[in-house]
Amino acid sequence: MGSRPVHLRAGWLALVVAALVAACGGPLEPSDLAGVWGGDHAEASFDSAGAATLQYDCAHGTIVAPITIGGDGALTATGTHVREHGGPVQEGETEDSHPARYDGAVRGDRFTFTVTLTDDGSVIGPFTVRRGEPGRLFRCL
Repeated sequence: MGSRPVHLRAGWLALVVAALVAACGGPLEPSDLAGVWGGDHAEASFDSAGAATLQYDCAHGTIVAPITIGGDGALTATGTHVREHGGPVQEGETEDSHPARYDGAVRGDRFTFTVTLTDDGSVIGPFTVRRGEPGRLFRCL
């Protein structure tokens, strides 16, 4: 007599699952990243399509849309990474630009990522940035 009918138990289970999904948030879309994310040695500024400009100590880069964000917040994107140098940029100077892959994860207001230069395999990072914070960068002198 103490057991509930099956349809009530199934309805209760569906309600619990819906509450858990709502609490965890749904999958991220590129537009969810829009804005400035900053931290020690890095800053990323995302537009609503997921493209970004990035600044680092003595370097800068880009992320081009489309980007891929998994249900767990894992992010993969491609773009460029440009090494900078101290002193003025000479007129007509060619940038030290490299194709790059950006891999990381978004967890709430925190984005942790690495940069892999796809032409030579160099890995730069990891960097951790937070939504709404400016980057704290050191410029080449």
